Amino acid sequence: MLTLATPKTGQTKPEKPYPDFPLTPHPNGQWCKKIRGHLHYFGPWGDWEAALNDYLDKKDDLYAGRKPRVNGDAMTLGLAMDYFLSAKKRLEQSGEISPRSYKDYEQTCNQIAASLGRDRLLTDLDYTDLEKLRADLFKGKRIPTVLPTTAKGDLTRARMLFLYLNESGLAEKPIQYRKVLKSPPARAFRKLANERGPRMFSREEIRMMIGAAHPQVAAMIYLGINCGFGNADCGTLPLDKLDLESGWHYYARPKTHNPRRCPLWPETIAAIRKAMEHRPKHVSREAQHLVFVTRLGACLCKHDSGDNAISSEIRKLLKSLGIYRKNVTTFYTLRRTFETIAGTAGDQVAVDYIMGHIAPTDDMAAVYRQKTYDGQLRKVTNHVRAWFNGRKNIE
Repeated sequence: MLTLATPKTGQTKPEKPYPDFPLTPHPNGQWCKKIRGHLHYFGPWGDWEAALNDYLDKKDDLYAGRKPRVNGDAMTLGLAMDYFLSAKKRLEQSGEISPRSYKDYEQTCNQIAASLGRDRLLTDLDYTDLEKLRADLFKGKRIPTVLPTTAKGDLTRARMLFLYLNESGLAEKPIQYRKVLKSPPARAFRKLANERGPRMFSREEIRMMIGAAHPQVAAMIYLGINCGFGNADCGTLPLDKLDLESGWHYYARPKTHNPRRCPLWPETIAAIRKAMEHRPKHVSREAQHLVFVTRLGACLCKHDSGDNAISSEIRKLLKSLGIYRKNVTTFYTLRRTFETIAGTAGDQVAVDYIMGHIAPTDDMAAVYRQKTYDGQLRKVTNHVRAWFNGRKNIE
């Protein structure tokens, strides 16, 4: 093996033992490699095979940005969750899950760590630990018990964590989590629905909202009742998905990418045009393609945090009008109102298409259906418009 002199060690630097050898000799006398911008060392020049084996053992963790697990170390819950979140981060980077979904996984892992401790060994987890975890996931910060809908999401993500640990082999023995971390029973959701009552607006309330809202918010309210738009729909609506001349939107649902389109009411078109007149002169590069932006010209949806400025704007508006009901009246209530009224038009296929709903896998009619016609969609939106303008009573 040829060698080169190195002044730092007084030794001679070796060449690689073979052309494709992944490591490089460092002047300090060790084999090294730069990974994710950091230099890592794997052993002395004199034992390149041991250095190579050390690199092969650690490279997956290092390239994923994780602290490598030392052979023989017991797997802790905290380290296992780091592996899990690294896998979810890769899915986020590839576009397979949304930034909001990743933040939800991260938040649930923080709750698990607070309940069981990051230093808890996976081999020590038992049924009573998971029972405690389930109870803790039902505890709220400001209220004794969180809503079953919130608990269901956290329990689902917790089950996905333990499924990952079992299937990836990180758990030396299978963790029996399915029964103890089951979702709240259906009766809990029925009880909540009975206590809340109908989650929809009257046409008088919607008109009050539009009359008191900023032009941009008013346009979004129209899209909510005209097209069944939710917060994310409005916050991410691209300019090129609107055709105000013909009066249509062609924006697939961002949550599922399910295709949808919908005719726009004349009132909706006028409201969008007015909102565009109030668009800030200076819009950030990231938001230039969007219909709606903040007063400072930024994106309404903060993808890194999952926050959406529309929610807070609507909450303030509803409170100012005296029609705010916690967990009942939100921007999404417009989408529920549209579905409820549109469902009385007699064409649920068209309603589902406007809403961007995905048909169940066992719906063979949806499998064979090749097209939803414009006339069907107009029939539905005209029906909702007639209700909104007081020309049709739904009983």
